[in-house]
Amino acid sequence: MDFKVSFVSGKMLIKLQGVCDYSLDKKLRDSLYKLISANERIIFDFSQVTKVDFVFCAFIYGLLEGKDYEILNADTQTQEIFQSITQALPKEESLEIQKSHSFLVESLLCFGSFITRFYQNTLDFLNFCGMCLFYFFRSCVNLRHFKLGSIMYHINESGFKALPVALLICFIVSYTIMLQGVLQLEKMDAPLMSVEIVAKLSLREIGPFILAIVIAGRSSSSFAAQIGVMNLTEENDALKTMNLSLFDYIILPRILALVIIMPLLVFLADAVSLFACFLAINIQTGLDFVHYLERFYEYVGINNFWVGVIKAPFFGAAVALVGCFRGLYVKGDTESVGLEMTKSVVNAIFWVILINAIFSVITTRLNI
Repeated sequence: MDFKVSFVSGKMLIKLQGVCDYSLDKKLRDSLYKLISANERIIFDFSQVTKVDFVFCAFIYGLLEGKDYEILNADTQTQEIFQSITQALPKEESLEIQKSHSFLVESLLCFGSFITRFYQNTLDFLNFCGMCLFYFFRSCVNLRHFKLGSIMYHINESGFKALPVALLICFIVSYTIMLQGVLQLEKMDAPLMSVEIVAKLSLREIGPFILAIVIAGRSSSSFAAQIGVMNLTEENDALKTMNLSLFDYIILPRILALVIIMPLLVFLADAVSLFACFLAINIQTGLDFVHYLERFYEYVGINNFWVGVIKAPFFGAAVALVGCFRGLYVKGDTESVGLEMTKSVVNAIFWVILINAIFSVITTRLNI
């Protein structure tokens, strides 16, 4: 291919010659680029072109974009190529319209994607809960499916080892709330009312709820990490290959461990919370332990204790289910372990709060 350059009526005329195809020499391509870049008004003459292909026409069209140009003496094939290129590439006006609507479109796409993922995750979680119930009832029919050793191990790991930090947090929160309650009621000349107020709050809410939050942060992330790493190292696939149930050996022992141990942990958390309440009111008002117990037994009913204990297994089940479910979601690389651990903690805390709110509504309606 070759070309000649001349000027006609203030426009640069480029007369192409020979075969114009994708094998265009780099020097000629650079020369055309410099010529076209330096002029705004250009005429291309194809009268002496023997052959032209799509790649060359696309190259020329890209150089001429935004310029005042004419194409002369092009045969039918060349005209069709330029016409198809013009129709395929978006015009500047359409690009501006797309840019003006891009934020709204992206927002709608993100929202739709979120709804789709949420719907799919909800279905997967419900299916997972159904599978857990199926394997639990199957184990009740045939007790040999219960792995007692594994259950006891997770009771120790997920329950008793979390006890020190959980009790410490319950003590601090209860002491703080009791202190604030005493200070406010002293202004109303009724500081002793804080005994029954905060004691009921400790038994019904502070003890079970704070304990469940601590267990959610500790055990849920632990379950997600353990099962997720087992996914990455293909240990779960090895269990399936050996025809061993993943639910019998991995999932159910963790769930049952928290369901069994949570009521005992709540009992201990209640005891620590009540002791913290006594210290706060003793330091602030000088009330001794005997009078504290007398007022406690007089105004605080046993139903407040049972409300907190009954919630405990539900908290444990929710935390364990979320942790195991998120662990099974780990795929690909180690980065997904961290992501699913984070989701497990957030989701577990959300379910703990939701379950606590549901119980509060129910017990209030029933006047318990």
